[in-house]
Amino acid sequence: MSAAAPRPGAGGGIAITGLGAVTAVGATLDQTATSVSAGVRRMSERPLAGEGGEPPDEGGVYVAASAEALAASLGSAAPVDLALAAAREALWDAGLYEPGDVDAAYRRNAVAVSLALPYADAPGASEADADAFVEGAVAAGLLAGEPAVAIVPCRNGHAGALLALEAASARLRAGEIDVALVGGLDATLDAARIAELNRLSKLRTDRAPGGAIPGEGSAFLVVERLADARRRSARFAAAVESVARDTEPVPLDGTRPGRADGATRAVARALGAAPSARRIEEIWCDLNGERGRALEWGFLETRALAALGAARRRAPAAFVGDLGSASGALLLALAAYALRAPRGAGGAALVCSASERGERAAAVLAAPRAGGED
Repeated sequence: MSAAAPRPGAGGGIAITGLGAVTAVGATLDQTATSVSAGVRRMSERPLAGEGGEPPDEGGVYVAASAEALAASLGSAAPVDLALAAAREALWDAGLYEPGDVDAAYRRNAVAVSLALPYADAPGASEADADAFVEGAVAAGLLAGEPAVAIVPCRNGHAGALLALEAASARLRAGEIDVALVGGLDATLDAARIAELNRLSKLRTDRAPGGAIPGEGSAFLVVERLADARRRSARFAAAVESVARDTEPVPLDGTRPGRADGATRAVARALGAAPSARRIEEIWCDLNGERGRALEWGFLETRALAALGAARRRAPAAFVGDLGSASGALLLALAAYALRAPRGAGGAALVCSASERGERAAAVLAAPRAGGED
C-alpha cells in the first residue's frame, strides 16, 4: 500500500500496538512469555534421518516443536498456519481484528506486511511462503485483499525481523503506509534444514551438546505511528525509539574468529539514537547454543554493553528453540510484552539479532511513559 503524498500526521514516533506469537511453550504470546519467565522447556529428542530415512549411529537431535502441541487446534502443522495464528493474535491485540466479523468487509484491514524469511537458497526455503501467508490471511479475514495488501519479503535470516521493522518504521514516518504487520516465518524443523545443520555440526545432539536446538513457531507485531495509535485510543506496548543495522565481515560459522565489529557498530548506533538508552533494563538476544554466537556476544558485551551492566540478558532460544527467521520477531514481541506489563513501566529494552551471513541489527524499545509523553 503506498501513497503519492504523505498522509496527515506522518512523522513522529512509532508505536507497537499489537503482539502475537506461537512457540513450543505457548499457543499465544502471553503463554510463551509466562513459560519463558518460569523457565519452562519442552524439548524432545528425535532420531536423525540417515540414508534411506534410517537413524544414523550418532543418535538423536533435540528439537522444540510447537506444531505437535497445536495440531489439534490448528488442524495442521505447516509453518504458514503457525504464522497465521501469531498474526491473528497480533491484529486482535491491536484492535484491528474481531473473530466474529471475519466476513465483514469493514473489518478487513489495509496493512503493509513486512515478513522475515530464510535466505532464498537456505535448505527448505520456499519462494511460495510469503504469498501463501498473504493468501491465508486474506481468506481468514485478517487482511484486505489486493491491492490493499503490500508484502515486503525480508530474506535475511535471524536479523530479518529487525530489518523489516526498520523499513516499516521509515515508511510509517514518511506517510507511505498507516499500519504495518511485521513478523517472521520459517521452518527450522524442515528435514533438509536439519540435515544441513547436522552436517555443519551446529545441532545439539548426543555427540555435539554445544549446538543449537531447532524450534518451530512464529511471532508478529502491529506497528503504527504513535499519534495514530493515540487517536484511536489503542493500548500500545512500546515505542520504537531506534533501529540500526550493520554488517559483520566474519561469518558466524567461518574459519576465522569474529570480533563483533558489525554488531558493535549496530548496537552503538541504536543506543546513540534512543532517548531511553539509559533506562534499559533488559537485553534480548538470539544466543542459541552455537559457539560462534557465544564468542561474538562476549566481544559485544565488552565493547558495547559495558554501560548496561545492570541490564538482564534474556535468550529465549534456550526455552523455545531457535526459530530461525522468526527469532528476531519473537525477541521484539517478548521485549515489548515485558515493557507493557506493569513492571515494565518507564523502562526500555535493547534487542540484538545476528544473521548467519553477516547482517547485524539492534533496536531500542521503550515503555509508554506516565502522562502520555513520547
